[in-house]
Amino acid sequence: MKFFAFLGRYLAWHYTTGLLDCLRLLANFLWFVYHFFSVPVIARTLFSPWRRLSETYRGGFDPERAFETFIVNLLMRIFGLIVRVMFLIVATVALMMVFGLGLLTTLIFFLAPLIIFGSFALGFYLLFLT
Repeated sequence: MKFFAFLGRYLAWHYTTGLLDCLRLLANFLWFVYHFFSVPVIARTLFSPWRRLSETYRGGFDPERAFETFIVNLLMRIFGLIVRVMFLIVATVALMMVFGLGLLTTLIFFLAPLIIFGSFALGFYLLFLT
């Protein structure tokens, strides 16, 4: 009789606290991946030069030097944009994979007692009743 009391308490824990803990774990993994790729920082500095590489114009009237500085700074910003967009794409793919695997894990966790009980019932049926 103690087994059935234990089973009832286990199922109550499994479908309340256990399921909430599983969802919290998924949220923690999503938070980690989001901050691992520094998504807010990358989004905020999307058009910044790559690794802060830039030329400074030394003043005076030199159109060639001014144009050269402009081109170098523009290229560094474009390169920085391309690299940051690629990082954002990788971060998005990683977030989607973590979310999908987390939902799959949560579904398996949700169905685990039913799968275990069904496996025992099927084994009993195949062993004794066929």
